[in-house]
Amino acid sequence: MRVRLAAAVVATLAAAGCVATPVQVGRAAYQDNCASCHGARATGDGPMAVFVAGGVPNLRQLSLKNGGSFPEAHVVQVVTRVSDLHANIVAMPDFGALLDASPTIYTAPDGEQIRTDATVLAIADYLRSVQN
Repeated sequence: MRVRLAAAVVATLAAAGCVATPVQVGRAAYQDNCASCHGARATGDGPMAVFVAGGVPNLRQLSLKNGGSFPEAHVVQVVTRVSDLHANIVAMPDFGALLDASPTIYTAPDGEQIRTDATVLAIADYLRSVQN
């Protein structure tokens, strides 16, 4: 179901003669998978956020909190669930279903290779596009 929405967006745009950009695919996947907690505008105010102890991060401030640089590798690690930084946070779901659609290898700036999915990379592209 999760990847189907992003695929539906791509199919709709293709039928209209448009090519879906990674940001468009990422926006659709974000809305389907992340907005319930992080909010439709990625500000941490989704309807499920009230149930998360300690609150939900405002994803529009990732660059601001990282010295003005978007932390793409960190985002990929967290969404893919390979980062032990969030290992103790049970509220963040395992997005394993995303990892079945278009597997790919992401190479982080430090050379680390992370097995992830093209949808996760599109979500990262979308989040980069909404930074304050």
